[in-house]
Amino acid sequence: MGLFDILANLIHLIFRAMYLIVIAGVLLSWVEIGLRGKSWLYSPPINLIRELSFQIIRPFRNFLERVGLRTGPIDFSPILAILALNLLGLLVDRVLGIG
Repeated sequence: MGLFDILANLIHLIFRAMYLIVIAGVLLSWVEIGLRGKSWLYSPPINLIRELSFQIIRPFRNFLERVGLRTGPIDFSPILAILALNLLGLLVDRVLGIG
């Protein structure tokens, strides 16, 4: 396995990690509503996941607001982020020859 293969796999893993972070952030937002006040919800690892998820989703949320697609209480930006990460990940995989 050469250096190119290692870097290509690392890039692939980064896209998968970003995808999982977004999913975890969405799930945490749902759990947080029902379990307010539980101490483990505010632990450093959970806060890190929540913050990373917010940083990934924020550009998509800003895009939806800019084009006038505010949807009220339902936030579609995580869905848009997941779709974009999957499409970009597939494109990068094809270019790098992984998939």
